Amino acid sequence: MSEIAEKVKDYFTSSKFKREEIMDKLSEFLTVEKGGVKLYEAALKHVKDSEVKAKFHEFHKQTMRHEEILTNIIGKLGGDPAHKSAGAKIAELKAEALLRTMNETKGLSAKEAELNAIENIVIAETKDHADWELLGHIAHRSEDSDLANLLKPAVSEVEGQEDEHLNWTNKKMGELALKGLEKNRKH
Repeated sequence: MSEIAEKVKDYFTSSKFKREEIMDKLSEFLTVEKGGVKLYEAALKHVKDSEVKAKFHEFHKQTMRHEEILTNIIGKLGGDPAHKSAGAKIAELKAEALLRTMNETKGLSAKEAELNAIENIVIAETKDHADWELLGHIAHRSEDSDLANLLKPAVSEVEGQEDEHLNWTNKKMGELALKGLEKNRKH
């Protein structure tokens, strides 16, 4: 119900956003996407399940596109895509931590390493999903028509993909964890 209320609010609320704050958020969100690209690349080294592997290849490609979209938006708004806001620097540290835990699999079985990789993707996709949801609210509420006109088509292209990234990986993580426990129990 609250999701519907937020969508209604988007259409009846207009807001002024400080350009500098929007640029800082876009810098952060771009860094999250860049981290996502690296996480998918690392996850694909650990994933053995063919369905997960195929989905992760698809999501990796989409995440590279999301990075491209944000880079273009920042440039069109007069910003420097290479600039890292304070939020971007923190996002980069978080991605590096997830990468470390994905690659430090000593003592884990192949199945546990695979599940760990999926868990890290779920963590990253949770943040990524929230970022695009926020961009959607900004796009619909912004009084700045240039900003709204840049964000609306981007959000329209990406938001459904982000829903799938988060929901599918979360569901698959649960399925594989349960499957692993069931196999262990039978022996």
